[in-house]
Amino acid sequence: MRSLLLPVLVAALLGACGGEPAVPEGDPVVELGTGSWRFEALEDGQEVELVRGAQGGWHVWISLRTQHIDLDRPPMRLFVGPADGSRPADEMAIALQFDPAGESEWRKLIGYTGIVNDPECLVGELVRFRVELDFQGETLISERDVRVLGGTYPPGPCPAAE
Repeated sequence: MRSLLLPVLVAALLGACGGEPAVPEGDPVVELGTGSWRFEALEDGQEVELVRGAQGGWHVWISLRTQHIDLDRPPMRLFVGPADGSRPADEMAIALQFDPAGESEWRKLIGYTGIVNDPECLVGELVRFRVELDFQGETLISERDVRVLGGTYPPGPCPAAE
């Protein structure tokens, strides 16, 4: 027992002495997904439900995962707008806490509320969700064109369609 304990203690002490942090290996990756309590990958054309928030706003659940990025709160920009570019996308600058990497080495940000302005005009339409993450002088991009569904409490008709 004693012979097994000594190497473990030595390794723990060396780790606590503030050595250089491990540098992630591989190319940095960011992936845009959905999910309010777990990461769910998104595919182009997939349907996502519009959610009415408690304060009367509308959102879609956004989840992100990164690999080989050693930042806890990377600076990001989230864009939401019509996939056809018929009007400018709404932009939000965010820097939110990612969970530590698990066994898969993915770091995740789960259940961010991607605010959707003018939701009544986006229901049934193809909407582009895009995230840009800045890391070591490079901008990493992930985007998906998804069809927004009205959800449990759909918004009214689009004012332009009346």
